Amino acid sequence: MSDFLKHIGLDRQAEKVQLTVSDIHSNRNGNVQGGVLATMLDMACGREVASHLDEGQTTATVSLTVTYLRPGRIGSTLTANAETLHRGKNLVMVQGDVFDDEDRRIAHAAATFSVMDRQS
Repeated sequence: MSDFLKHIGLDRQAEKVQLTVSDIHSNRNGNVQGGVLATMLDMACGREVASHLDEGQTTATVSLTVTYLRPGRIGSTLTANAETLHRGKNLVMVQGDVFDDEDRRIAHAAATFSVMDRQS
């Protein structure tokens, strides 16, 4: 796992992209910092794309547009999920959402990923 993901408390190997929010995730207003939510969405969308790759393929984020809908609160557990909207030969369009533990949508993302052959 990357040091960055470990530092913010996300586990690349976990079944769900989920995070229990603590003070280290907060911004100056005492809410979840937007970059944490963007990271969760990028992970969830990337996993969605990766789950449909052929043998020998890899993926990379081309664009990620995040809309922040409400503040994430310290102490809550956030969960990100994603679904594929369109898959072309080289690009995949995905959308994802982060929900709090009361099933309220906190953030939404539209993302595009490239699909390429893995370099050997």
